[in-house]
Amino acid sequence: MVMALKGSYPVLLLSLVLLGAWLALASGQQSTSTNDQFLRWHWDSPKTQATNNTAYCNLLTHCRGISRRNNTFIHDSITAINSICTGKRDGPVISPRTFKITVCKFNLKTATATGTPLFHRIVVICKKKLPMCFVRSVRPTILV
Repeated sequence: MVMALKGSYPVLLLSLVLLGAWLALASGQQSTSTNDQFLRWHWDSPKTQATNNTAYCNLLTHCRGISRRNNTFIHDSITAINSICTGKRDGPVISPRTFKITVCKFNLKTATATGTPLFHRIVVICKKKLPMCFVRSVRPTILV
């Protein structure tokens, strides 16, 4: 016997499907499932409102199903993020500009994530001119 989903599960599922379609359209580029996953794990613009950065990290990592690991969220347009890979070969690429990001570090003992807002350059793995994997953030070079 098949049981119908109760509560907000159908709405959540529909929301996720629509979000994936919207991300593909908003990027202005052809979507791939790996790029969709990259954006789901790392893109949050405008930044979701929370009482503080710790609450922000706990909310987003839980809602997106990426808890129990460190994660970085990028607060800029999909076009700006995808442009890191424009005209580049496949492989790791460092962004030419800084991005507003929030780095979430997960603490196994407390099962919570602590957030730190930063302005950093980011390193991504590009494939077919789209970011597929977030590698790390890099502190911008200060010229003296």
